[in-house]
Amino acid sequence: MLIIAEEKDAYPPNGQIPNMDTDAKACRDILTRIEPLLPTDLRGEVIGALVTWSESVLKPGQSFGTWAEAITVATRYARSDPALKTDNSQRRRDQAVDDDEVVKLKAALGSTGKTGDPQIALRDESRRWANCGMAAFQIRELLHAAGGKPASVSRETYGSGGGDALKKALLVKPVGTATVLLLDCQFPQVHNFIIEVHHDGSRYLAQGYQGTYFAHWWLGINDSYSSKKPTPEILALRERYGLGRAISPENYAALLDGLVAAVSSDWQETANQWSALPFNPDRQEIDGIRRRSGSPTLLVEVFELGKPAVARAALGDNGVASLSELATRGMATT
Repeated sequence: MLIIAEEKDAYPPNGQIPNMDTDAKACRDILTRIEPLLPTDLRGEVIGALVTWSESVLKPGQSFGTWAEAITVATRYARSDPALKTDNSQRRRDQAVDDDEVVKLKAALGSTGKTGDPQIALRDESRRWANCGMAAFQIRELLHAAGGKPASVSRETYGSGGGDALKKALLVKPVGTATVLLLDCQFPQVHNFIIEVHHDGSRYLAQGYQGTYFAHWWLGINDSYSSKKPTPEILALRERYGLGRAISPENYAALLDGLVAAVSSDWQETANQWSALPFNPDRQEIDGIRRRSGSPTLLVEVFELGKPAVARAALGDNGVASLSELATRGMATT
């Protein structure tokens, strides 16, 4: 487990961080907060360490006073720093760990690019690039790093009775030809995807799905899928909504209808719609959604890219690809 004392108000009683590998909302929220603290050269490795700590059941847990301290330890490990320091409560820079604790730490980390085990490497790739919240976050951050200047302009949650407003939100277009919109859409703790919108009405769907497929596969960048073979159902959905292509008006209308229906009443109805939505039509996933309690909602956060042309040039514009695809191409998968 991963405990961050400064997060005790957000995650009572002691700041235990949720499993970032399975909780997409927590993962996205945390990544947004800690982004300024991450080392630019080892972002993926450090994030991978934090995710693995959060999902680990090894005892004792990794405990820190602040995110800055946790990131410092994860960075030192990623750089194979022999002076790595930690303890089982509040981290102190002058307290070394014994050999047994070092073994536990390395086992908890699992994979941060330091192993040749193909199964562990695949798990790490899945964690970093199939995790839907992390994939969406990193697409946005790559565009930011490339000079695209993304800025949040609105953030609204839609549920039962909000179908018309949800459709209106997902039909929005940039006010001018010089900007591009990213619609960051989240079914809390279920799925996170991005719809990229251009002034001419072109729309692109970018996403990964935990344990199912990588963002690179969805966009048709490579054939790396996940730990299993794609089903005919997901291949058909990728053909209609993915492969880096603009979504046709007819398919986009069908997507909007499905999303509106998915949040119209309860999770039972969400499950009924899920097989037709371009996410993960797996039967086990649908059964899991059907068992959820409470009322489904869809959060739509709109980001405006103020300088998409700058980002396009920095990411190696080929004149055809969407910005989401260019950003995903820039994300190393090893």
